[in-house]
Amino acid sequence: MDIIITDDHRVVREGLAKIFSLHKEFNVIGEAASIGELFDLLEKQIPDIITLDISLPDRSGLDSIKDIKALYPSLKILVFSIYQDETFGHRSLLMGADGYMSKNAEPKEIISAINKIYAGGKHLKQEVLEDILLNNNSASEPLYKKLSDREFEVLRMIGQGEKLTSIADKLNLSVNTIASYKSRIQEKLNINSTAALIKYTIDNQLI
Repeated sequence: MDIIITDDHRVVREGLAKIFSLHKEFNVIGEAASIGELFDLLEKQIPDIITLDISLPDRSGLDSIKDIKALYPSLKILVFSIYQDETFGHRSLLMGADGYMSKNAEPKEIISAINKIYAGGKHLKQEVLEDILLNNNSASEPLYKKLSDREFEVLRMIGQGEKLTSIADKLNLSVNTIASYKSRIQEKLNINSTAALIKYTIDNQLI
């Protein structure tokens, strides 16, 4: 199967490429350090699977999943991130990814996940799947899980210290629209200041 690796850290790309090279059924046809580079590669050749980091320099991988799937619906996506499954795994799948795995996974786990996704399955750590089933619609779940996908992404960008103008530019939206998102986020989280929003993202390991 053909794979494109998307990560802004060269050591991660090289590490994954090395793991895949040990299995003759895998063929890494490209590496991208940003979403822009990924789309450039996809215009030339569509792989079977891409690995996708969340934190990329030009745009969040999480926020890009829907756009990738809209253009390439048959393309399988494994989100491969430093963030733990409990925080981003379920949301990644809801946004259209086919699997989620944290970067502390063992090589054999990565290979297993890739094979499962290629065969048409979904991959998420079993404990997280069980937690989702047990706590679905639970009042005890973190408030950030009640945010829409766009609200969640705006929250993370605010948490990273970005100004509303910068967020609007990256998401191709107006500043007024981003301000509206921010107001809704603050209302849903019961938070009344930007500083408190930033603290919330840190406390909940969202950045």
